[in-house]
Amino acid sequence: MRTLRIAAPAAALAALSLLATAQTTFQSIPLPGTWTNLLDVSPDASAILASDGSGLYVWTTTTPSWTLVYSGSAWSGSVSNGGTHVAATLPDPNNSSLETAARWSASTGQWTFLPGLISSSGSSLSSSYDISADGSVVVGLGWVTPNTAHAFRWDAVNGTVDLGSSGGNSSSSRPNCVSADGSVCAGWDADPVTGAWRANSWSQASGALLLGSLDPNDPINGWSECWAISTNGQYISGSSGTGLSTPSGWGLEHLFRWDSTNGLVDRGTCNVDPFGWGSHNTIPTGMSADGVVIVGWAGGGGPFGNRAPFISRQGAPMARLQDDLLALGLPEASTWTFAEATGVSADGLTVTGLAYDPNFTSYAFRVTYPAVSQTYCTAKTNSLGCVPAIAANGAASASASGAFTLSASNVLNQKTGILYYGFGAASLPYQGGTMCISAPRVRTPQLQSGGSASGNDCTGSYSMDFNAVIQSGAVPQLAIGAEICAQFWSRDPQSPSTTGLTNAVSFTIFP
Repeated sequence: MRTLRIAAPAAALAALSLLATAQTTFQSIPLPGTWTNLLDVSPDASAILASDGSGLYVWTTTTPSWTLVYSGSAWSGSVSNGGTHVAATLPDPNNSSLETAARWSASTGQWTFLPGLISSSGSSLSSSYDISADGSVVVGLGWVTPNTAHAFRWDAVNGTVDLGSSGGNSSSSRPNCVSADGSVCAGWDADPVTGAWRANSWSQASGALLLGSLDPNDPINGWSECWAISTNGQYISGSSGTGLSTPSGWGLEHLFRWDSTNGLVDRGTCNVDPFGWGSHNTIPTGMSADGVVIVGWAGGGGPFGNRAPFISRQGAPMARLQDDLLALGLPEASTWTFAEATGVSADGLTVTGLAYDPNFTSYAFRVTYPAVSQTYCTAKTNSLGCVPAIAANGAASASASGAFTLSASNVLNQKTGILYYGFGAASLPYQGGTMCISAPRVRTPQLQSGGSASGNDCTGSYSMDFNAVIQSGAVPQLAIGAEICAQFWSRDPQSPSTTGLTNAVSFTIFP
């Protein structure tokens, strides 16, 4: 546990206990039918796609009601931002009713069946798996022999393009997700020898790439699969074998996040199936643009079908979504049952999924978390004409091993400073500038700006890990759900007040 001495008057700490916490909001959305599955949520969380077995329906934030876009049986599909396009697998009436990847456009209200590859298998020509944010790119699976299928990428200019597999037409591949910009898709490529599915990506810029496995016994060809991808394809998330087992002896799979710098990073799993009945999966369904937040479900099959939605924030332990919302004080988390997390918005703040009310009626839900951090207020121009600026990097957390760094730039070199923080925003005249934090305020020990060793300039800066403050336990009011405001103060001998002030940042403490 990291420790940091906090200089805080007892009266100030006592007053802090009266201040409010940041709000997490909950929206319930009645479903179009009794037995409705949520199939997808758009990258920006503005649209939801659902199926009740007899039709496909789209709900959007601009048209908050369900619109029927296909009448008939359909159990898979994906939706673009704003619900402008939908991709699904449907029987093509003009091609012997073969199941075929198709794309719907809101502007025309029509479905277009996409060309397959070079073969079919039984009643299947192709299947769609995901659609880009603007609906211009569809990825899926098409048959190259009656027994072998390949990943494909479709757009209006290039048509259906075979992305291939490592074994040519003798082994299969499949994309499960595509980046919002349509440039990268990811899924699996089957080992030509063993048939094991291996996490794989396909980029327009660099082609196919095997991502590896978390199994130490076979880190190259061990079983793994990609399920979620960031906006530009920089980050990819999936599930992988680990070589570990559940208590009952079934394989234990963990969540991973991949990027080109760090490779596969193990993000763990949730203990939602403590008895280990059935294989223990950890399947992501969505990821934020910066790769920090991942949602999905964890659990196994077994006699009870134990599984639960999770949320994973970089550097913090994975948590059940229900527990995470309880910790943040969402009232519905104590009475509703959160059953699925279908996706998360690009900013990592809005999670969409399926939940049951106290009467066990199912609803779609949208939970919106408070902003991780945001700057506000006005800095005081210093005696050299520079405007000092505050910044935040990371997320404030009661448990994360990573830092949440508050920093100030454009401050005078070789000057002492401190960080003020409190639980409310303000805009008060203060020492020739603006105090952006309401009383009571706590201040940290002195900091040194560094910068140029001699002379006077604005090369100084301050930096501190506020997670160390939170996790030190020195200020009990720095609890999960609390909204904090912070501002740097510094020495400026040539200023009439001899002091300087940055603007401020507000942030929420997450579990």
